[in-house]
Amino acid sequence: MKIGVVGAGAVGAYYGSLLARAGSEVTFLLRSDWEAVIRRGYWIQEQGKETFQLYPVRGFRRTEEMGPCDLVLIALKATAREALRELLPPLLQPQTVLVALQNGLGNEEWLSDVFPNHPIIGGIVFGCLTRTAPGRVENAGFGKIELGAYRGAREAFLREVALQFERAGVPCSVVESLEAARWRKLAWNIPFNGISVAGGGCDVEEILRDAELSRLATGLMEEVAAVARSRELPFPEDWTKRMMADTMRMGRYRPSTLVDFLAGRSIEVEAIWGEPLRRAQKLGVPTPRLQALYALLRALDRRSGAVPKLH
Repeated sequence: MKIGVVGAGAVGAYYGSLLARAGSEVTFLLRSDWEAVIRRGYWIQEQGKETFQLYPVRGFRRTEEMGPCDLVLIALKATAREALRELLPPLLQPQTVLVALQNGLGNEEWLSDVFPNHPIIGGIVFGCLTRTAPGRVENAGFGKIELGAYRGAREAFLREVALQFERAGVPCSVVESLEAARWRKLAWNIPFNGISVAGGGCDVEEILRDAELSRLATGLMEEVAAVARSRELPFPEDWTKRMMADTMRMGRYRPSTLVDFLAGRSIEVEAIWGEPLRRAQKLGVPTPRLQALYALLRALDRRSGAVPKLH
C-alpha cells in the first residue's frame, strides 16, 4: 500500500514517520520544511520514549512528483482545504482512498463533493502533537486514532488501514459511527482549543487551574454532549469526566489552535465552532456558551488578518 501525506505539519509528519519506520511506503508533500527534512530527515520526540529519526525521507515539493497512491492521509487544516482541488488529482488512481485526519465537522462532506468517485474515511486524532521546528515533531501524550467510513470504504479495508497503524505503534480502532466519534472529539476541541485563544493564550493546565475557565470548559462539553444526544448518537455519560482526567495528564500543553493563532495563521473557526453551532441551531438545541465562543474567535481571527499557510 503506497501512502501519500498531504499536510506534513505535526499530524502528517508524526503519523507518516511512524508508518514509514514500520516499513510502509510513505511519500510526503513538503513545503516550508522541504530543505530541512531532505537534509536531516524527521525527528520525532515522544514522552517516555526515545527520540527517533526517519532518514531518508521521501519528500517532494509537488504532488506531481509523488505519483499515484493507494491511500492519501490529508492533514491540512480545514482553512486550507480549497488547495486540495489542485493538490490531490496527481495522487489519485481509480481506487485511491482519502483519509481526512482533520478536526471539526464538514471535511468528509467537502471531500465527497469535490472527489465523488473516491472512498472516504474520517480519522479522529487524539494526540498532543506540536511541530517544534522544521522537521521536528513532539508528542506530549496519547496518539490514538479512530477510523470511520464516510463513503465507499469497505470494512475489511478499514481494518487493514487500522492494522497498518497498529504495526507502526499507533493505537488505532475502527468506529461504527464516524459522526459520533467526531462529536466526542469536539467535546475536547471546542472548549480547550477555543478557550486557549479567547483566554489570551492559556495552556490546558492554566484552563484547568482557573475555576471559572474550568467551569466554562465543562459547560461547553455538556453543550456538545447535548447536541450529540439529540442526534441519538452514542455519547458516554461519563465522557466529560474522562476528558477532564485526560487533560490533567497533558501538563502545559498548548492546543494546535493556539499555536496557529500565535504564529499568525488562520484558525479553523468554521470547522470546529461554526459548523457545530449551525447544526445545533438546526436541531433546536441551545448552546449559548458555544455561540459566544464562536463569535469571539471569529472576531479574533478576522482581526489577526491571518492568511492560511500550507506546511
